[in-house]
Amino acid sequence: MLTDSQGLPVANADAAAIRALDHVLVQWLTYGKDFAPFISAVEGSPGVPLLQMQMAVLNITMDEPLSHRAAGQQIALAAARKGDMTEREQWWLRGVSAWHEGALDTATGSFHQIARRWPRDVFAAKLGQLLCFNQGDAEGMLRIANATMPANHDVGFVHGMRAFALEELNQLDEAEDEARRAVAMNRNDPWAHHAAAHVMDKQGRLEDGIAWMEGLADTWQSCSSFMYTHNWWHTALFYIDSERTGRALKLYDQRVWGVWKEFCQDQINAVSLLARLELRGVDVGERWRDLATYLLPRLHEHFSPFLDLHYLYGLARAGESAAVTEMLASLEDRAGSARPFERTAWADVAVPTAHGLAAHARGDWVAAARLLGEGLPHLQAIGGSHAQRALFGALWLDALIRAEWNDRALAELLANDRARGNIAHTKRDLATIYERLGRAEDALSARQQAERLTHRYRAA
Repeated sequence: MLTDSQGLPVANADAAAIRALDHVLVQWLTYGKDFAPFISAVEGSPGVPLLQMQMAVLNITMDEPLSHRAAGQQIALAAARKGDMTEREQWWLRGVSAWHEGALDTATGSFHQIARRWPRDVFAAKLGQLLCFNQGDAEGMLRIANATMPANHDVGFVHGMRAFALEELNQLDEAEDEARRAVAMNRNDPWAHHAAAHVMDKQGRLEDGIAWMEGLADTWQSCSSFMYTHNWWHTALFYIDSERTGRALKLYDQRVWGVWKEFCQDQINAVSLLARLELRGVDVGERWRDLATYLLPRLHEHFSPFLDLHYLYGLARAGESAAVTEMLASLEDRAGSARPFERTAWADVAVPTAHGLAAHARGDWVAAARLLGEGLPHLQAIGGSHAQRALFGALWLDALIRAEWNDRALAELLANDRARGNIAHTKRDLATIYERLGRAEDALSARQQAERLTHRYRAA
Protein backbone atom coordinates (compact mmCIF):
# COMPACT_ATOMS: atom_id res chain seq x y z
CA MET A 1 0.00 0.00 0.00
CA LEU A 2 1.44 3.36 -1.03
CA THR A 3 1.83 6.22 1.46
CA ASP A 4 1.36 9.94 1.05
CA SER A 5 3.86 12.69 1.89
CA GLN A 6 2.85 12.47 5.55
CA GLY A 7 3.75 8.78 5.68
CA LEU A 8 0.10 7.68 5.87
CA PRO A 9 -1.07 4.62 3.89
CA VAL A 10 -3.79 5.15 1.29
CA ALA A 11 -6.05 2.32 0.15
CA ASN A 12 -6.13 1.46 -3.58
CA ALA A 13 -3.84 4.38 -4.47
CA ASP A 14 -1.43 4.51 -7.36
CA ALA A 15 1.29 7.12 -7.78
CA ALA A 16 -1.11 9.55 -9.49
CA ALA A 17 -3.57 9.34 -6.60
CA ILE A 18 -0.78 10.01 -4.11
CA ARG A 19 0.30 13.08 -6.07
CA ALA A 20 -3.28 14.32 -6.07
CA LEU A 21 -3.64 13.84 -2.30
CA ASP A 22 -0.36 15.62 -1.62
CA HIS A 23 -1.39 18.45 -3.95
CA VAL A 24 -4.80 19.00 -2.34
CA LEU A 25 -3.25 19.01 1.13
CA VAL A 26 -1.03 21.93 0.11
CA GLN A 27 -3.99 23.75 -1.43
CA TRP A 28 -6.06 23.20 1.70
CA LEU A 29 -3.36 24.44 4.07
CA THR A 30 -2.47 27.47 1.95
CA TYR A 31 -6.13 28.22 1.11
CA GLY A 32 -5.15 27.86 -2.52
CA LYS A 33 -7.36 27.72 -5.59
CA ASP A 34 -5.52 25.24 -7.82
CA PHE A 35 -7.90 22.31 -7.46
CA ALA A 36 -8.10 21.27 -11.11
CA PRO A 37 -5.41 18.52 -10.87
CA PHE A 38 -7.09 17.09 -7.79
CA ILE A 39 -10.56 17.12 -9.34
CA SER A 40 -9.22 15.40 -12.43
CA ALA A 41 -7.64 12.69 -10.30
CA VAL A 42 -10.88 12.18 -8.35
CA GLU A 43 -12.84 11.73 -11.56
CA GLY A 44 -10.28 9.25 -12.85
CA SER A 45 -9.93 7.23 -9.65
CA PRO A 46 -13.40 6.21 -8.38
CA GLY A 47 -11.88 3.28 -6.51
CA VAL A 48 -9.65 5.39 -4.23
CA PRO A 49 -11.94 6.11 -1.28
CA LEU A 50 -9.82 8.84 0.32
CA LEU A 51 -9.84 10.85 -2.90
CA GLN A 52 -13.63 10.64 -3.02
CA MET A 53 -13.99 11.63 0.65
CA GLN A 54 -11.69 14.62 0.34
CA MET A 55 -13.59 15.76 -2.74
CA ALA A 56 -16.81 15.37 -0.74
CA VAL A 57 -15.37 17.67 1.94
CA LEU A 58 -14.56 20.34 -0.62
CA ASN A 59 -18.12 20.14 -1.87
CA ILE A 60 -19.65 20.22 1.62
CA THR A 61 -17.72 23.39 2.43
CA MET A 62 -19.32 25.14 -0.54
CA ASP A 63 -22.50 25.33 1.59
CA GLU A 64 -24.85 25.21 -1.36
CA PRO A 65 -27.33 22.54 -2.50
CA LEU A 66 -25.77 21.31 -5.76
CA SER A 67 -22.38 20.78 -4.16
CA HIS A 68 -24.00 19.11 -1.18
CA ARG A 69 -25.69 16.59 -3.49
CA ALA A 70 -22.41 15.96 -5.28
CA ALA A 71 -20.78 15.28 -1.93
CA GLY A 72 -23.37 12.61 -1.23
CA GLN A 73 -22.47 10.82 -4.46
CA GLN A 74 -18.77 10.93 -3.61
CA ILE A 75 -19.41 9.57 -0.12
CA ALA A 76 -21.39 6.71 -1.64
CA LEU A 77 -18.48 5.85 -3.95
CA ALA A 78 -16.13 5.81 -0.97
CA ALA A 79 -18.49 3.73 1.16
CA ALA A 80 -18.66 1.10 -1.60
CA ARG A 81 -14.93 0.54 -0.97
CA LYS A 82 -15.18 0.44 2.81
CA GLY A 83 -13.75 -3.08 2.88
CA ASP A 84 -10.53 -1.78 1.30
CA MET A 85 -10.09 1.11 3.72
CA THR A 86 -7.45 1.50 6.40
CA GLU A 87 -8.71 2.13 9.92
CA ARG A 88 -7.90 5.82 9.54
CA GLU A 89 -9.93 6.02 6.35
CA GLN A 90 -12.88 4.34 8.06
CA TRP A 91 -12.82 7.18 10.60
CA TRP A 92 -12.75 9.58 7.66
CA LEU A 93 -15.88 7.90 6.31
CA ARG A 94 -17.64 8.25 9.67
CA GLY A 95 -16.69 11.91 9.88
CA VAL A 96 -17.54 12.95 6.34
CA SER A 97 -20.82 11.00 6.33
CA ALA A 98 -21.94 12.58 9.61
CA TRP A 99 -20.97 16.04 8.38
CA HIS A 100 -22.96 15.56 5.20
CA GLU A 101 -25.99 14.46 7.26
CA GLY A 102 -25.73 17.51 9.52
CA ALA A 103 -24.55 15.60 12.60
CA LEU A 104 -21.73 18.03 13.27
CA ASP A 105 -21.11 16.75 16.77
CA THR A 106 -20.45 13.22 15.50
CA ALA A 107 -18.33 14.51 12.63
CA THR A 108 -16.21 16.60 14.99
CA GLY A 109 -15.59 13.62 17.24
CA SER A 110 -14.47 11.51 14.28
CA PHE A 111 -11.91 14.02 13.04
CA HIS A 112 -10.67 14.66 16.55
CA GLN A 113 -10.09 10.91 16.86
CA ILE A 114 -8.01 10.95 13.69
CA ALA A 115 -5.98 13.92 14.92
CA ARG A 116 -5.25 12.09 18.17
CA ARG A 117 -4.36 8.70 16.67
CA TRP A 118 -2.82 9.80 13.36
CA PRO A 119 -1.48 13.29 14.09
CA ARG A 120 0.36 13.49 10.78
CA ASP A 121 -3.03 13.68 9.09
CA VAL A 122 -3.05 17.46 9.15
CA PHE A 123 -5.93 17.60 6.65
CA ALA A 124 -8.16 15.75 9.14
CA ALA A 125 -7.02 18.01 11.96
CA LYS A 126 -7.84 21.07 9.87
CA LEU A 127 -11.33 19.70 9.23
CA GLY A 128 -11.83 18.98 12.91
CA GLN A 129 -10.92 22.57 13.71
CA LEU A 130 -13.31 23.85 11.06
CA LEU A 131 -16.15 21.81 12.52
CA CYS A 132 -15.38 23.12 16.00
CA PHE A 133 -15.23 26.65 14.64
CA ASN A 134 -18.64 26.28 13.01
CA GLN A 135 -20.10 25.30 16.38
CA GLY A 136 -18.37 28.01 18.41
CA ASP A 137 -16.13 25.49 20.18
CA ALA A 138 -12.78 27.25 20.56
CA GLU A 139 -11.69 24.82 23.27
CA GLY A 140 -12.18 21.98 20.81
CA MET A 141 -10.11 23.83 18.22
CA LEU A 142 -7.23 24.04 20.66
CA ARG A 143 -7.55 20.38 21.73
CA ILE A 144 -7.20 19.31 18.10
CA ALA A 145 -4.23 21.60 17.49
CA ASN A 146 -2.53 20.37 20.64
CA ALA A 147 -3.12 16.73 19.68
CA THR A 148 -1.53 17.37 16.30
CA MET A 149 1.39 19.51 17.41
CA PRO A 150 3.83 16.93 18.91
CA ALA A 151 4.17 15.16 15.54
CA ASN A 152 4.28 18.42 13.56
CA HIS A 153 6.58 20.89 15.32
CA ASP A 154 8.29 21.42 11.98
CA VAL A 155 5.04 22.19 10.11
CA GLY A 156 4.36 25.92 10.17
CA PHE A 157 0.72 25.47 9.20
CA VAL A 158 0.04 23.61 12.44
CA HIS A 159 1.42 26.55 14.42
CA GLY A 160 -0.97 28.77 12.44
CA MET A 161 -3.86 26.45 13.32
CA ARG A 162 -2.93 26.61 16.98
CA ALA A 163 -2.55 30.40 16.82
CA PHE A 164 -6.13 30.94 15.75
CA ALA A 165 -7.49 28.62 18.44
CA LEU A 166 -5.51 30.50 21.08
CA GLU A 167 -6.79 33.85 19.79
CA GLU A 168 -10.40 32.70 19.99
CA LEU A 169 -9.70 31.72 23.62
CA ASN A 170 -8.27 35.22 24.28
CA GLN A 171 -4.75 33.91 24.91
CA LEU A 172 -3.54 36.75 22.76
CA ASP A 173 0.21 36.95 23.40
CA GLU A 174 0.71 33.23 22.84
CA ALA A 175 -1.53 33.39 19.78
CA GLU A 176 0.55 36.12 18.19
CA ASP A 177 3.78 34.28 19.01
CA GLU A 178 2.46 31.15 17.30
CA ALA A 179 1.24 33.11 14.27
CA ARG A 180 4.58 34.83 13.85
CA ARG A 181 6.37 31.49 14.26
CA ALA A 182 4.20 30.03 11.51
CA VAL A 183 4.95 32.91 9.14
CA ALA A 184 8.67 32.71 9.89
CA MET A 185 8.54 29.04 8.88
CA ASN A 186 6.43 29.70 5.78
CA ARG A 187 5.54 33.22 4.70
CA ASN A 188 2.75 31.84 2.49
CA ASP A 189 0.43 30.94 5.39
CA PRO A 190 -2.64 33.17 5.07
CA TRP A 191 -4.35 31.51 8.03
CA ALA A 192 -1.48 32.58 10.29
CA HIS A 193 -1.64 36.09 8.78
CA HIS A 194 -5.33 36.06 9.68
CA ALA A 195 -4.74 34.79 13.24
CA ALA A 196 -2.32 37.61 14.02
CA ALA A 197 -4.75 40.13 12.50
CA HIS A 198 -7.40 38.92 14.95
CA VAL A 199 -5.03 39.58 17.84
CA MET A 200 -4.20 43.08 16.62
CA ASP A 201 -7.88 43.84 16.06
CA LYS A 202 -8.78 42.76 19.57
CA GLN A 203 -6.01 44.87 21.05
CA GLY A 204 -6.87 47.92 18.96
CA ARG A 205 -3.45 47.89 17.26
CA LEU A 206 -4.77 49.43 14.09
CA GLU A 207 -1.56 50.62 12.45
CA ASP A 208 0.18 47.36 13.35
CA GLY A 209 -2.68 45.47 11.76
CA ILE A 210 -2.55 47.42 8.51
CA ALA A 211 1.23 47.08 8.27
CA TRP A 212 1.12 43.35 9.04
CA MET A 213 -1.61 42.52 6.55
CA GLU A 214 -0.49 44.77 3.71
CA GLY A 215 3.08 43.58 4.20
CA LEU A 216 1.95 40.02 3.46
CA ALA A 217 -0.82 40.69 0.95
CA ASP A 218 1.36 39.87 -2.07
CA THR A 219 1.05 36.19 -1.06
CA TRP A 220 -2.76 36.23 -1.27
CA GLN A 221 -2.95 36.31 -5.06
CA SER A 222 -2.80 32.50 -5.11
CA CYS A 223 -5.50 32.16 -2.46
CA SER A 224 -9.06 31.00 -2.89
CA SER A 225 -11.66 33.73 -3.00
CA PHE A 226 -12.57 33.05 0.63
CA MET A 227 -9.11 33.67 2.05
CA TYR A 228 -8.31 36.47 -0.38
CA THR A 229 -11.50 38.40 0.39
CA HIS A 230 -11.46 37.58 4.10
CA ASN A 231 -7.94 38.83 4.71
CA TRP A 232 -8.75 42.02 2.82
CA TRP A 233 -11.94 42.24 4.93
CA HIS A 234 -9.77 42.20 8.04
CA THR A 235 -7.58 44.91 6.56
CA ALA A 236 -10.66 47.01 5.83
CA LEU A 237 -11.76 46.71 9.47
CA PHE A 238 -8.50 48.32 10.57
CA TYR A 239 -9.16 51.19 8.19
CA ILE A 240 -12.73 51.64 9.44
CA ASP A 241 -11.63 51.80 13.07
CA SER A 242 -8.87 54.25 12.20
CA GLU A 243 -11.31 56.71 10.59
CA ARG A 244 -10.33 55.96 7.01
CA THR A 245 -13.62 54.63 5.75
CA GLY A 246 -12.92 55.76 2.20
CA ARG A 247 -10.05 53.30 2.00
CA ALA A 248 -12.26 50.57 3.44
CA LEU A 249 -14.96 51.25 0.84
CA LYS A 250 -12.33 51.09 -1.89
CA LEU A 251 -11.21 47.71 -0.55
CA TYR A 252 -14.83 46.53 -0.67
CA ASP A 253 -15.05 47.43 -4.35
CA GLN A 254 -11.61 46.17 -5.38
CA ARG A 255 -10.76 43.30 -3.03
CA VAL A 256 -13.74 42.05 -0.99
CA TRP A 257 -16.69 41.92 -3.38
CA GLY A 258 -16.51 40.68 -6.93
CA VAL A 259 -14.04 37.79 -6.84
CA TRP A 260 -16.65 35.01 -6.72
CA LYS A 261 -20.04 36.58 -6.09
CA GLU A 262 -21.84 33.22 -5.98
CA PHE A 263 -19.75 31.90 -3.05
CA CYS A 264 -21.26 32.10 0.42
CA GLN A 265 -18.08 33.22 2.18
CA ASP A 266 -17.54 36.09 -0.23
CA GLN A 267 -21.16 37.08 0.34
CA ILE A 268 -20.92 37.21 4.13
CA ASN A 269 -17.67 39.20 3.97
CA ALA A 270 -19.51 41.69 1.78
CA VAL A 271 -22.60 41.89 4.02
CA SER A 272 -20.47 42.41 7.10
CA LEU A 273 -18.29 45.09 5.56
CA LEU A 274 -21.20 47.08 4.10
CA ALA A 275 -23.00 46.96 7.44
CA ARG A 276 -19.93 48.18 9.33
CA LEU A 277 -19.42 50.99 6.85
CA GLU A 278 -23.02 52.11 7.26
CA LEU A 279 -22.62 52.06 11.04
CA ARG A 280 -19.85 54.61 10.54
CA GLY A 281 -22.08 56.84 8.46
CA VAL A 282 -20.91 55.81 4.99
CA ASP A 283 -23.43 55.96 2.14
CA VAL A 284 -22.87 52.68 0.29
CA GLY A 285 -25.17 53.57 -2.58
CA GLU A 286 -26.63 50.70 -4.59
CA ARG A 287 -24.18 48.09 -3.33
CA TRP A 288 -26.83 46.28 -1.28
CA ARG A 289 -28.92 45.79 -4.41
CA ASP A 290 -26.09 44.08 -6.27
CA LEU A 291 -25.34 41.85 -3.28
CA ALA A 292 -28.99 40.89 -2.80
CA THR A 293 -29.10 39.38 -6.29
CA TYR A 294 -26.80 36.63 -5.03
CA LEU A 295 -28.52 36.22 -1.65
CA LEU A 296 -32.06 35.68 -2.93
CA PRO A 297 -31.50 31.99 -3.87
CA ARG A 298 -30.42 31.18 -0.31
CA LEU A 299 -33.66 31.72 1.63
CA HIS A 300 -34.21 28.06 2.49
CA GLU A 301 -30.69 26.59 2.55
CA HIS A 302 -29.96 26.72 6.30
CA PHE A 303 -26.53 25.14 6.20
CA SER A 304 -25.45 27.38 9.07
CA PRO A 305 -27.19 29.91 11.34
CA PHE A 306 -24.10 32.10 11.07
CA LEU A 307 -24.43 32.27 7.30
CA ASP A 308 -28.20 32.69 7.42
CA LEU A 309 -28.03 35.76 9.65
CA HIS A 310 -25.71 37.50 7.21
CA TYR A 311 -27.90 36.60 4.25
CA LEU A 312 -31.00 37.91 5.99
CA TYR A 313 -29.48 41.24 6.97
CA GLY A 314 -28.17 41.77 3.44
CA LEU A 315 -31.61 41.12 2.00
CA ALA A 316 -33.23 43.39 4.56
CA ARG A 317 -30.86 46.28 3.81
CA ALA A 318 -31.56 45.81 0.10
CA GLY A 319 -35.27 46.29 0.78
CA GLU A 320 -36.24 42.72 -0.12
CA SER A 321 -39.07 42.67 2.42
CA ALA A 322 -40.95 39.71 0.92
CA ALA A 323 -37.78 37.61 0.86
CA VAL A 324 -37.02 38.58 4.46
CA THR A 325 -40.50 37.53 5.60
CA GLU A 326 -40.14 34.22 3.77
CA MET A 327 -36.71 33.57 5.20
CA LEU A 328 -37.79 34.38 8.76
CA ALA A 329 -40.58 31.81 8.51
CA SER A 330 -38.18 29.26 7.05
CA LEU A 331 -35.67 29.92 9.83
CA GLU A 332 -38.34 29.30 12.44
CA ASP A 333 -39.18 25.98 10.79
CA ARG A 334 -35.49 25.03 10.79
CA ALA A 335 -35.20 25.90 14.46
CA GLY A 336 -38.24 23.79 15.23
CA SER A 337 -36.56 20.72 13.78
CA ALA A 338 -33.14 21.33 15.35
CA ARG A 339 -31.35 18.40 16.97
CA PRO A 340 -30.48 18.69 20.66
CA PHE A 341 -26.82 19.63 20.04
CA GLU A 342 -27.80 22.52 17.74
CA ARG A 343 -30.96 23.79 19.42
CA THR A 344 -29.25 26.71 21.14
CA ALA A 345 -27.73 27.92 17.86
CA TRP A 346 -30.95 27.78 15.86
CA ALA A 347 -33.75 28.38 18.37
CA ASP A 348 -32.15 30.53 21.07
CA VAL A 349 -29.85 32.59 18.86
CA ALA A 350 -30.73 32.51 15.17
CA VAL A 351 -34.48 33.14 15.45
CA PRO A 352 -34.51 36.17 17.78
CA THR A 353 -31.33 37.57 16.20
CA ALA A 354 -32.81 37.27 12.71
CA HIS A 355 -35.94 39.14 13.77
CA GLY A 356 -33.73 41.73 15.46
CA LEU A 357 -31.66 42.20 12.31
CA ALA A 358 -34.80 42.66 10.25
CA ALA A 359 -36.03 45.25 12.76
CA HIS A 360 -32.70 47.09 12.64
CA ALA A 361 -32.73 47.18 8.85
CA ARG A 362 -36.18 48.81 8.81
CA GLY A 363 -35.31 51.29 11.57
CA ASP A 364 -37.40 49.79 14.39
CA TRP A 365 -34.77 50.49 17.02
CA VAL A 366 -36.72 49.37 20.09
CA ALA A 367 -37.57 45.98 18.58
CA ALA A 368 -34.01 45.60 17.32
CA ALA A 369 -32.55 46.37 20.75
CA ARG A 370 -34.86 43.89 22.45
CA LEU A 371 -34.55 41.04 19.96
CA LEU A 372 -30.83 41.30 19.33
CA GLY A 373 -30.36 41.43 23.09
CA GLU A 374 -32.15 38.09 23.39
CA GLY A 375 -29.77 36.32 21.02
CA LEU A 376 -26.45 37.88 22.01
CA PRO A 377 -25.80 36.00 25.29
CA HIS A 378 -25.55 32.71 23.39
CA LEU A 379 -24.12 34.09 20.15
CA GLN A 380 -20.97 31.95 20.20
CA ALA A 381 -23.10 28.86 19.52
CA ILE A 382 -23.69 29.90 15.89
CA GLY A 383 -19.98 29.69 15.07
CA GLY A 384 -17.79 32.23 13.37
CA SER A 385 -15.01 34.19 15.02
CA HIS A 386 -15.15 36.89 17.66
CA ALA A 387 -14.40 39.46 14.97
CA GLN A 388 -17.18 38.20 12.71
CA ARG A 389 -19.80 37.94 15.47
CA ALA A 390 -18.89 41.44 16.62
CA LEU A 391 -21.08 42.72 13.79
CA PHE A 392 -24.21 41.63 15.63
CA GLY A 393 -23.05 43.30 18.82
CA ALA A 394 -22.34 46.49 16.90
CA LEU A 395 -25.83 46.49 15.38
CA TRP A 396 -27.33 45.89 18.83
CA LEU A 397 -25.35 48.79 20.28
CA ASP A 398 -26.48 51.02 17.42
CA ALA A 399 -30.10 50.06 18.18
CA LEU A 400 -29.59 50.78 21.90
CA ILE A 401 -28.28 54.25 21.12
CA ARG A 402 -31.00 55.07 18.61
CA ALA A 403 -33.73 53.70 20.90
CA GLU A 404 -32.25 55.91 23.66
CA TRP A 405 -31.75 53.01 26.04
CA ASN A 406 -29.03 55.20 27.47
CA ASP A 407 -27.95 53.30 30.57
CA ARG A 408 -27.59 50.03 28.69
CA ALA A 409 -25.79 51.74 25.81
CA LEU A 410 -23.42 53.46 28.23
CA ALA A 411 -22.49 50.16 29.88
CA GLU A 412 -21.67 48.61 26.48
CA LEU A 413 -19.73 51.63 25.29
CA LEU A 414 -17.64 51.76 28.45
CA ALA A 415 -16.84 48.05 28.10
CA ASN A 416 -15.80 48.60 24.49
CA ASP A 417 -13.69 51.60 25.45
CA ARG A 418 -11.91 49.64 28.18
CA ALA A 419 -11.10 46.87 25.71
CA ARG A 420 -10.02 49.17 22.88
CA GLY A 421 -9.47 52.71 24.11
CA ASN A 422 -8.28 54.17 20.81
CA ILE A 423 -11.48 53.98 18.72
CA ALA A 424 -12.71 57.49 17.94
CA HIS A 425 -16.19 56.29 17.01
CA THR A 426 -16.65 54.81 20.48
CA LYS A 427 -15.62 58.13 22.04
CA ARG A 428 -18.16 60.03 19.93
CA ASP A 429 -20.94 57.64 20.92
CA LEU A 430 -19.93 58.02 24.56
CA ALA A 431 -20.18 61.79 24.18
CA THR A 432 -23.71 61.44 22.79
CA ILE A 433 -24.84 59.32 25.73
CA TYR A 434 -23.14 61.56 28.29
CA GLU A 435 -24.94 64.57 26.83
CA ARG A 436 -28.29 62.81 27.11
CA LEU A 437 -27.53 61.97 30.72
CA GLY A 438 -26.56 65.57 31.52
CA ARG A 439 -22.87 64.78 32.05
CA ALA A 440 -21.47 67.73 30.13
CA GLU A 441 -17.86 67.47 31.30
CA ASP A 442 -17.65 63.78 30.42
CA ALA A 443 -19.20 64.51 27.03
CA LEU A 444 -16.66 67.25 26.31
CA SER A 445 -13.76 65.01 27.34
CA ALA A 446 -14.98 62.17 25.14
CA ARG A 447 -15.37 64.48 22.13
CA GLN A 448 -11.90 65.92 22.60
CA GLN A 449 -10.43 62.43 22.76
CA ALA A 450 -12.29 61.50 19.57
CA GLU A 451 -10.96 64.56 17.76
CA ARG A 452 -7.37 63.79 18.78
CA LEU A 453 -7.68 60.21 17.59
CA THR A 454 -9.28 61.24 14.30
CA HIS A 455 -6.52 63.76 13.63
CA ARG A 456 -3.86 61.16 14.42
CA TYR A 457 -5.27 58.50 12.15
CA ARG A 458 -6.03 60.79 9.24
CA ALA A 459 -2.50 62.15 9.38
CA ALA A 460 -1.06 58.65 9.10
